[in-house]
Amino acid sequence: MALSKIAEKYRRELRDLAENLPFKEIDLPEFKKVDPEPEQVRQQRTYLRPDSGMHAVGRFLVERGTVEILTPEQVEKLFTEIHWCAHQLRKLARKRFKETSDVKEALMRGRVLVSQMEAAEEELFIANRRLVVNCVKPFFWIGQVWIGDFLQEGSKALSNAVRKFDFTRGTPFYAYAQKAIQNRLRNYFRDHTRRGSIGVRPTREMMAIKNIIDTWKEENRKEPDNDVIAKLTGLTPERVAKIRPFVKQWENLPSPPVSLDALLGDTDANLYDFVEDKEAEKASKSAQKSEIWAAIDRLAPRAKYIMHLRFIEGRTLEETGQMLDLTRARIKQIQDDSLRKLRQMLHRGVDKPNM
Repeated sequence: MALSKIAEKYRRELRDLAENLPFKEIDLPEFKKVDPEPEQVRQQRTYLRPDSGMHAVGRFLVERGTVEILTPEQVEKLFTEIHWCAHQLRKLARKRFKETSDVKEALMRGRVLVSQMEAAEEELFIANRRLVVNCVKPFFWIGQVWIGDFLQEGSKALSNAVRKFDFTRGTPFYAYAQKAIQNRLRNYFRDHTRRGSIGVRPTREMMAIKNIIDTWKEENRKEPDNDVIAKLTGLTPERVAKIRPFVKQWENLPSPPVSLDALLGDTDANLYDFVEDKEAEKASKSAQKSEIWAAIDRLAPRAKYIMHLRFIEGRTLEETGQMLDLTRARIKQIQDDSLRKLRQMLHRGVDKPNM
């Protein structure tokens, strides 16, 4: 018996819920047992109102409430809950129904399962936001303007880690998430510095350490250790060890792009005047010639030879006829016919066989 239109609508929505799940399918033996739902982990949240003077990191940590750090057992329970709900939803989507009321009841159950998964995912995200901040700390030196963007990128990486993590392999979630966040932040930093959109301004400590490293390498053919740098700069060895990785990042930044219109010194000359190749023909003209001669190559051998004599060597009709033992009128006829075929080939923009 076919289901009604409203029942088919419910069924399609149920299937869409199951197919659009962001979580990978994990099928455990305990999911198939007729047991009650897995234990839910929901911590009491503390809400703080961010003020106008709070930095981006502070606002990021207090948005949507704060909770305690999860224990490994709580993390496993949350992931078990997420994938148990996903398993039940996929199971409902594959089920066959006979009555409209059964489909509607299954759809309502599916919506509850989705809400439960979202709540567990939210709990994991809120409890691991400190991990995002910890991964963003090495980039604090680029300035507060970009910290919000780095926090946003770290949040995306954390959300993606929650959805892709396989808790059955025994790997700690924090280790998996930390690696995912660090990789995304490094790629984000690299891409934007290459485009020149991030204006990097090194601190005085970074500049002092870099100058000492460069001078020491010239004199001793090797880099100084942290104790030597600390004595020469007046910083503590711990502070030098903390800043030195930032100096490495600064050294590896690509050079900013130089405009061709930039003036050189006090003169009116610009960079374009020095790099311009005046003998090179324009790209559009070169491409046009290339297209024309590619079409000529598809002509018959005799027609191609006549076109070469007439338009490359500059032979007259009379001279071309004498070379091929043809009359002047016949050369003109072949030339006009070849030109007509060339116009057709260039107009169509497709290969044409030899004629």
